[in-house]
Amino acid sequence: MNAIVLSSAALLAALAAAQLFLASAFSRRIAARVARIRAGRAASGGADLPAPVRDFALRCGAASGGRAARFTQAADLRLKPGAPFQAILATQHVALGEAGFAWDAVRPIGPLPLFRVIDAYDGTGGLLEARFLGAVPLAARSGQDIALGEALRYLAELPWAPDAILGNPDIGWRMTDATHVEASLPVGNAMARVTFSLDAQGDFVTVEAKDRPAFDAQGRAVAYDWRGHFRDYRRIGDRRVPERGEVGYVYPEGYEVYFRGRILSYEVLA
Repeated sequence: MNAIVLSSAALLAALAAAQLFLASAFSRRIAARVARIRAGRAASGGADLPAPVRDFALRCGAASGGRAARFTQAADLRLKPGAPFQAILATQHVALGEAGFAWDAVRPIGPLPLFRVIDAYDGTGGLLEARFLGAVPLAARSGQDIALGEALRYLAELPWAPDAILGNPDIGWRMTDATHVEASLPVGNAMARVTFSLDAQGDFVTVEAKDRPAFDAQGRAVAYDWRGHFRDYRRIGDRRVPERGEVGYVYPEGYEVYFRGRILSYEVLA
């Protein structure tokens, strides 16, 4: 009996050590992604923008010189269509002078993450990876479609990065009518495009994109129209940003939100 107990204890210790090793390696990979965002090109503030876009960015406090924005979120996330929401905490770094972001989210369970997700985009491409307990792979996606999808996310979340609106020269802007503006970004041989709507005050309140790469409930690659909403603009830390946002896909059965979040803190990093 004592031998069985000792063997079980040794096995548990080995499993714990393996979990710690794999989780630490995943953390280092996430840290490397964040470091690339923080070391990127600084926002210039010299982009040629339509007047409503420039006015919005300046009203939100945008300035030149910052390399990244960092903000924290409390959010709810669906891992697949129709699934229940999971409460998560996230830290996001967004590049301001060039396209890029790193979103590091955890579903906490005591001192450990039930799962941890990195969603990222930079000059090396896009990445979406989730790990159980921060160690055991649950999903890993990369490639051209993922890069395009992540570039669309970067554009769609620009209301949370007004300095990038003002100072990322890689983004193209054009007014499609008096209350709608398109933002575009080259991604390899493709072009990422999103369209924002502006309210009576000139704030960006909705965003949409056609045919964003996605995966259905069976894990098959598909493309769905994509929509988001921003609300409750206020000063949070260094900038005026929407406190709340949500995004979802237009599935064959209709629109469904898969992410809804609230900004808790916000700072611009030089």
